[in-house]
Amino acid sequence: MSAWLYMILGAVILAGAQTVVRRLRMPPATCSWCARASGHQVTGHTADQCRGPVLAQQQRTDIDAAHERDLARKDSQLSEQAARRQAEKERHAARLRILQVGTMSTRRTGRGNSIIISGWIFDRTTGPRDASTLNGAPETFATTGAPERTHGWTLTELHAMVHGGACTCDVVTLARTAAH
Repeated sequence: MSAWLYMILGAVILAGAQTVVRRLRMPPATCSWCARASGHQVTGHTADQCRGPVLAQQQRTDIDAAHERDLARKDSQLSEQAARRQAEKERHAARLRILQVGTMSTRRTGRGNSIIISGWIFDRTTGPRDASTLNGAPETFATTGAPERTHGWTLTELHAMVHGGACTCDVVTLARTAAH
């Protein structure tokens, strides 16, 4: 029986030695993705275990999302600019012709300072037509509101006509704070 025992022991040792030799001859696990990305053979994991493709895809997704955000922001800015240009164009089209230049001043009221516009006469036959302009009579304008909403002229434009150009009076200061 000892011969059988030596034969079995020899077979086990031979199988173990063959396994060791095969392992020594087999190259270690390599990753083809990392090898392509780096240009060198990378060992220690296989392409199935590699995190490189997942990270690269996440990076591409992040770049694409940032690009989409930039495009959306630029589209929004362009549409806002177009809306401002259209509003300015409509305001210019709605301007009434000025027949008489009036005055502009400030007055302290219960709610703070107000800009008082008085003595201006506008030609209602110019500008957009609606029920109030059918009679075509000149209109005397006096308000503490925003003239661009009713006659197409801004406070700055009317103020420049009163003073003949830019100045630094209290009307300008109040108009700047009212605009913001």
